[in-house]
Amino acid sequence: MRLLAAGASVRGPAHQQDGVPNQDALCVSGVRGGWCIAVADGLGSRPRSHIGSQKVVQLIRQLARQRQDLLHGEVAQVLRDAWLAHFGDRYRAYETTCLWAWVDASGRGVAGQVGDGLLLVRSQGEFKVLTAQRQGFGNQTTTLAQADLRGYCCTELVLSLPGDGVLLMTDGISDDLVAEQLASFFDAIYRRQLRCSRRRMRQWLTTELHGWSTPCHGDDKTIAGIFRTD
Repeated sequence: MRLLAAGASVRGPAHQQDGVPNQDALCVSGVRGGWCIAVADGLGSRPRSHIGSQKVVQLIRQLARQRQDLLHGEVAQVLRDAWLAHFGDRYRAYETTCLWAWVDASGRGVAGQVGDGLLLVRSQGEFKVLTAQRQGFGNQTTTLAQADLRGYCCTELVLSLPGDGVLLMTDGISDDLVAEQLASFFDAIYRRQLRCSRRRMRQWLTTELHGWSTPCHGDDKTIAGIFRTD
């Protein structure tokens, strides 16, 4: 079995113009013969949300390395508790969304999401959109600190066939995608990954995100994926 993973994150044009740091964060890390990926989007209304998003992807990597025994339904609560313990009473200045996935060397693992963005999975040959339809106004989202039993989605992963995988992205990308084209988008990323090393895939993704076709779209953009290739 061969598993490949890659990701990229770019600062949006609006943040570049205003001198604001990238409020998204990214993790792509090898874990015990498998992979861990995470993306996070700090709330634009919070002054230190870029720090909050960076911290949560670090915590996800730690969980993947140290707590692979966690059930998929337990990850969000353990992650939330660790994140709140780090920031304490100051947490509101750091609020963030997050999406995560990790798989072991056999292709088994977990994936989940708190807040906006998009979580796409092909497991045992079946493609699924795990993300629930957004409720409320477009600029409203659940943050990690606000997550409860109803505030997140999660699943087990079994990457048993070539083309199986998991793809995570923040809303700077997902808001511009059409539901009917999500499976095709997933497959396009997979096919490109087949031809690229991790470094070349990161370079290609970065170029694509900088050249994002939606006019006047100023948001930060982050994407990461794990795929089984044979």
